[in-house]
Amino acid sequence: MPPALDIEYDPYDKRHECHGLSKARMLDWIKSFSDEVRRLTGRRPVICTTTHSRNLCTAAAAPSAPTTPFGSPAMTRRPGALPAGWSTWTLWQYGNGGTLPGDKNLFNGSLDRLKKFARGA
Repeated sequence: MPPALDIEYDPYDKRHECHGLSKARMLDWIKSFSDEVRRLTGRRPVICTTTHSRNLCTAAAAPSAPTTPFGSPAMTRRPGALPAGWSTWTLWQYGNGGTLPGDKNLFNGSLDRLKKFARGA
């Protein structure tokens, strides 16, 4: 599987809720991170962010779209709104309860497509 970058705001520190970065600087940081991951691994990371975090910290802009897979962590019945530039989601984090600990994630596609995605094809 490709690496993932989980971008979320800090709800506990209003002064630094976007990690002390302006929206433009956050987008630059995400792009730099994505470029470095691609340089080191040959693959772009999955960008995981909630609609609220994206609106708050990047003004709903789409970093690295559409070449970067998009993950939508939304503890709701369906994935959150897609950022501009994306036509579909790749992974959806839909819950963290149940008999197994940890987040629950759904891949948007068939098992064959998931295998190709995991191998980087």
